[in-house]
Amino acid sequence: MKNKILKLAKRLETFRLEDIESIMGDGIEDGLQELVKDGQLNLVGGIYSYKAEQKLPLPFCFKFHSQEKIEMITKCFCVGVKSKQASFLLDIGDATMQNFYKHFRQMIYERQLNTLKTHFEQKPKIAKMRRFYDIPVYFYLYDSELFVVDKPLKTRHNKLPHTKEESLRIKVLYSRLRRSINHSQMKQNLAQHVAEHMFKYDKSYNGICLQLISSINLDM
Repeated sequence: MKNKILKLAKRLETFRLEDIESIMGDGIEDGLQELVKDGQLNLVGGIYSYKAEQKLPLPFCFKFHSQEKIEMITKCFCVGVKSKQASFLLDIGDATMQNFYKHFRQMIYERQLNTLKTHFEQKPKIAKMRRFYDIPVYFYLYDSELFVVDKPLKTRHNKLPHTKEESLRIKVLYSRLRRSINHSQMKQNLAQHVAEHMFKYDKSYNGICLQLISSINLDM
């Protein structure tokens, strides 16, 4: 059922629940919600939208390792094994392993950025600036989900402030992030490190890995 919904969503691009109930019948709401949760559909203001994910070009290091090895590297990243330890375990150079990890973080950052832009286009908000190591990053909260960017998003429309409840939620999540963004090496590509930690919060290990591995284009 989900595959049929996704194929229809690709053709329609944007639609409401009632638009496709007449085509596919009742009982499709659960499938839609699962696709939204998996990041395959966006939902803003009752409007579903399909947005083809722009996959980042793979770094050169991917060309020299099998899919099985890349999946092992991905699992090390997901479970929190440091790049130097993963390098030793998998017999891969530390610099190469760091390139893999950097690419994974950028993938996570770009994915949440694409979702944020969809929300922002529908309802622009004023970013909340917070600092790590005196370096600013900018947060937005939509539907209780936190997003991060290294520069505030721009629009010609008026921006709305976050509500008091949203501001409090951002404050709580920022405090939580402060405890995990605690290494000076994270200063470089800070927003990507923050996005990584946000991505891993409250998710199972298997859920993190499945999302990340499914985003890697290994058709080289």
